[in-house]
Amino acid sequence: MSDYKVFKINCPSNVSELLIAEMAEIGFEGFIENDFGFEAYLVLSDFDPKQFYLLCQKYQISNDNIIEENMPSQNWNAIWEADFEPITINDEIIVKAPFHKLNKTYKHEIVIQPKNTFGTGHHETTQLVLGIMQSLNFKDKQVFDYGCGTGVLGIFASQLGASNVMAIDIDDWSAENVLENAKLNNIENICFEQGALDCVSASSKYDIILANINKNILVASFEKLMLHTSSKGQLIISGFYETDLQDLVNEAQKHNFYYVSHTVKNSWCAAVFTTLPNIFITHI
Repeated sequence: MSDYKVFKINCPSNVSELLIAEMAEIGFEGFIENDFGFEAYLVLSDFDPKQFYLLCQKYQISNDNIIEENMPSQNWNAIWEADFEPITINDEIIVKAPFHKLNKTYKHEIVIQPKNTFGTGHHETTQLVLGIMQSLNFKDKQVFDYGCGTGVLGIFASQLGASNVMAIDIDDWSAENVLENAKLNNIENICFEQGALDCVSASSKYDIILANINKNILVASFEKLMLHTSSKGQLIISGFYETDLQDLVNEAQKHNFYYVSHTVKNSWCAAVFTTLPNIFITHI
């Protein structure tokens, strides 16, 4: 497990939304918004001071409004177990930790041992993708969870009837956490590989691909993702703001992914694409 760097940033809400989006693109993995701004986390070894402070200058965040701390990896679980609350989506899906006791039953229950803010269900992008997944047919489908984090999306895909789920992520903590969470949910058909897209077999094809990452990685990945998509496949993407949707639609189209629909929550966005051009929509 890696040590983390934590930044507590005091700024207006309209600035925090933009700053969070750009910090996600330079390696920050998790964010907790609060009344004063937000907290941001990333692996200590991935921190690039020059990139970070250039962003702060861009959004006129003075040093007086930034608190910088290092957080040993052994403290991560304790912090999240103290703050982690169950998340519900459409009053039918609940994402909870093993230590939560429920007074109500839900159609879909996903148990996640909290070890990172992305993937616990708290971020809007995770909630958006879970909501979209609920409306899709996963029965007997081959699924690819790209940038899986805790494995929450892959686990839900399996619960919805997927025959197999391939999950990959570049982070060390994900390798341990995905398999732990699969076991907590009695899921046996998730295969995890640590690495980027290159670790996926060139011959592998998937009926549904889930990619909750960020705009820049999505743009860079469309070409390779198409190589792994079946002839009647679907791609669900998130990790970006609604203002970036048209750019992503345009880039996806270049690689024969066709826009179907999207949903939005607090300016964050998730979108569905297909390889079938008969429902192609040029503009949002």
